[in-house]
Amino acid sequence: MDNLINSYNKSKNLHHAYFLVGDSDSLFKELVLFLENFVGVQTSGNPDFWIGKFDNLTIDDARFIRESSERKDFSGNKKIFVIQTDFISQEAQNSLLKVFEEPTEGTHFFIISPQDVILPTLRSRMQVVLSENLAYQKNPSILGLSLKERLSKVKEITDGISDEENTKQDAISLLNQIELELYKKGVEKNIIGLKICDLARASLYDRGALIKMILENVMINI
Repeated sequence: MDNLINSYNKSKNLHHAYFLVGDSDSLFKELVLFLENFVGVQTSGNPDFWIGKFDNLTIDDARFIRESSERKDFSGNKKIFVIQTDFISQEAQNSLLKVFEEPTEGTHFFIISPQDVILPTLRSRMQVVLSENLAYQKNPSILGLSLKERLSKVKEITDGISDEENTKQDAISLLNQIELELYKKGVEKNIIGLKICDLARASLYDRGALIKMILENVMINI
């Protein structure tokens, strides 16, 4: 959240959409404090402050949110939508895409999830905030591993997916960890590696994604 606070303090403007990744309950509490103390948004008894909590955000939920965002606000101030969800279906994300492409003035969205569940097309229209307390940050550094060790890590994950002990989300979580490590080492210095991660993320969301090949390419080229 520090990145969000620092960005707001510099610009005094909110982006139209944010994606917050980490512990949902903790991030929600921090977000409420940020909105109240820094942005001046009343979060209690405010008809323009909407909260929705979902296990899986469906297309019907997304349509409701989209339609609600198009209605006139009550206060003449900001309309805030906070969405806590463990997963968002592809159809729901496509439904939200137009809202984020052509946002209503004064309307701001905050999607909070414990994992990166956003498709690249939607993600590119949001500001992404990764929590400092993400579970995978406690894992050994990927960038500090030898190439042999990196490829072994990929094999461990993809073998687990084949055995149905892991899922594609485990591959995405590994990519998240790599991306975060690259950010911490400097964006300008690691711009090529970050672009490789972006391309890999887009490929991983394809239905027939060759996960092992995608991750191996990342490990070889970062």
